[in-house]
Amino acid sequence: MSTQARSIVRMVYLYAALPIIAVVVVIVGWMVSIRFTEYMEERSVLMEQLNSMVSNVDFNPIEHIDEIEFMREERTKAHQQEFYRSMALAFAILLFGVTVPLMATRYFVQRLESNLDLLNDRLSSIGTGGSALMPQTFDFKEFDRLSDTLRTITRNHGETEQRWKRAEKELISANSDLIEQADELKKGRKVALSMMEDADSAREELEIVNQRLNQVIEHAKQSAYEADSANRAKSDFLATMSHEIRTPLNGIIGFVEMLNDTNLDEEQDDYLATIKTSSEALMSLINDVLDFSKVESGNLNLESRDFAILPVIRELSSMFFSQATEKGLSLNIDVDEDVPRRIRGDETRLRQILTNLLSNAIKFTEKGEVSLSVCTHAINLETNLVDIEFEVRDTGIGMTREQLSQLFKPFSQGDSSTTRKYGGTGLGLAICKRLSEAMGGKAWATSLPGEGSCFFSRAQFEIVSLKDSRPPIPIQPKIKKAVSEDQPKPKLLADQLPLRIAVAEDNLANQRVIMIMLRRLGWSVDFADNGEELLDLLREQNYDLIFMDLQMPIMDGLEATRQIRQGAAGQQAQGVKIVALTANALAGDEARCLDNGMNAYLSKPLRLNILKQTIQDLFEQAKA
Repeated sequence: MSTQARSIVRMVYLYAALPIIAVVVVIVGWMVSIRFTEYMEERSVLMEQLNSMVSNVDFNPIEHIDEIEFMREERTKAHQQEFYRSMALAFAILLFGVTVPLMATRYFVQRLESNLDLLNDRLSSIGTGGSALMPQTFDFKEFDRLSDTLRTITRNHGETEQRWKRAEKELISANSDLIEQADELKKGRKVALSMMEDADSAREELEIVNQRLNQVIEHAKQSAYEADSANRAKSDFLATMSHEIRTPLNGIIGFVEMLNDTNLDEEQDDYLATIKTSSEALMSLINDVLDFSKVESGNLNLESRDFAILPVIRELSSMFFSQATEKGLSLNIDVDEDVPRRIRGDETRLRQILTNLLSNAIKFTEKGEVSLSVCTHAINLETNLVDIEFEVRDTGIGMTREQLSQLFKPFSQGDSSTTRKYGGTGLGLAICKRLSEAMGGKAWATSLPGEGSCFFSRAQFEIVSLKDSRPPIPIQPKIKKAVSEDQPKPKLLADQLPLRIAVAEDNLANQRVIMIMLRRLGWSVDFADNGEELLDLLREQNYDLIFMDLQMPIMDGLEATRQIRQGAAGQQAQGVKIVALTANALAGDEARCLDNGMNAYLSKPLRLNILKQTIQDLFEQAKA
C-alpha cells in the first residue's frame, strides 16, 4: 500500500471512526456518572432509613451487630443488582459503539484501498495493457468519472502516437526539403546581405518617421488639451453670459409686467406692448442660442423624473390660449385615451419642444386654427417603454418641399422673408430635432404652400402609470369672466398664507421687481445682499420662506443653503422653505439646487402667476 493510501486510511480513522467513538464514550461516561450518582444517593437514603429504624428499637446494637449487617445487605442487595445491570448495559453500549464504527470504517477503507489500487494499476498501465483493466468497475461512483477520463486519455494517447508517427515522417521529409533550401540559401546569401543593408537603411528612415509621428502626436495632445480648455472656457462663458444678460432682462420684463397693471393711456400702452414684445423676443433669442450651444458642445443632459402628462398639456394650452385668441385663432387640444397618464422622462425638455412648436404654429398662422394632438405610437409593456407622438397642426402659410428640406438646419428658416416678417433665429426647430433625438425619438414636418403645416415630435418615455387615479384635468382653459366694480375684490394670497419672507438678491432692480410682486400678493419682504447677510437675518428672527439668488458676492446661494440646512443660522431655521432664483439657463441647475437642499426652482425673468403658484404649491404640500 502506497504512502498516499496509508495517509488516506489514517485520515478516515481519525476523522470518521474516532469522533464517533469519542461521542459514544462521552455519552456512556455521562450516563454511568449519572447512574452512579443516583445509586449512591439511593444507598444513602436506605442507610439512613435503616439507622433510624435501629435507633427506635430498644436493644443493644453491639449485641445484635450481625442481625443489623444482614438487614443492611438484604436492603441494598436489590439496589446493587439493579446498578450492576445498568453498568453491564453501559459496557455493552460502549463496546457496540466502539466496535461498529471501527468495523464500518475498516470496510470503507478496504473498499477505498481496492479502488485506489485499481486506479493506480490503470494509471501505471496507460499505453500498454491498460485496456485490459478498463472493464473492471469501481465501487464508488466518484471513481467512474476518473475511469471515463482515463478511457479518454488512453484513446487520445493512441491517437497522439499515430499523429507523432505521421509527424515524424513529415519531419523527415521537411528536413530533406530544408537541406535543399539551405543549399539554395547559401547561393542567395549575397542577395540576403544586400537586402539586410536595404533593411538597415529602411529602419533608419522608419525611425525618422516615428520621431516625426511622435511630434505630431504630442502636438495633437496639446491641441486636444487646448480644445478642452476652450470648451470649458466656452461653458463658463455661457454660464456667465446667461446670468449677466438675463439678470438685467429680468428687471426689464418684471417692471414691464408691473407697469402693465397701472393706468396707461393708449399711446403708452402701445409703447409698453412694444417693449414687452421686444424683451420677450430677446429672452427667446438668448434661450435659443444658449440651448443650441449646449447641444452642439455635447453638454445637453436629460433629467428623468416622474410627471403627469395631462397637467403639462393643460399648462401649455393655458399659456397659448390668450395668444391664439388675440389673433382670432382657435386652439384645439386632443389627448388619446391610450396615452399613459404618468411617465418618466425630462419634463422640461418636453415642454421646450411643445412650446417651440406651438409658438411657431401660432406665429405663422393668420386665420383658422392650431391643434395639438397627443397619441401613442408604440408601447412595450415588457420593457415598460412607450413612444409618444406629438402633432402640432396649423392652417398657416405652409411651405414648399425645398423649404422643408432646410427647415431643421441651424440658423435657417423655410423662407428668408419670414425672418424679416416674423423674426426669429432659425434655431428653434433645430433644437427641437436634437432634443427629440436625445429623448430616443425624432422630429419631422409635412406642409403644402397655403394649406398649413404639420410638425411632429416623437419621444420615448418610461411608463409609470397607464391611468391616473386623480380626477381628470380639463385640457381647454376656462375664459375668465369680467368682474364688475360692485363685486368685492378677491382676497390676497397673504390673507390665506401669512408668511414672513426674506430675499437674498444682490441686484437692486431684481430686488424691486420681486418686492413689488410679493407686495401685490400681500406680503412684505426683508432683503439681504448676500448669503452672509441672510444668515444674520435668520439668526435674529424666524422666516417661513426664502427666495435665494444663486450668484451673489461673499457667499453664493448654494453655500448659504448648505449652511442653513446644517444649522449655521440656528436650529429654528433648518426647515425653512427655500426657493432658488437664478438667471442661469444651463442644464442641471435645477437638479443642483434641489440636491443642495432647496425646495423649488424659479428661473428669471419672474412671472407673477408662476411666483404665486410656486408659493401655493410649496405650502399646500406642507399642509398635506
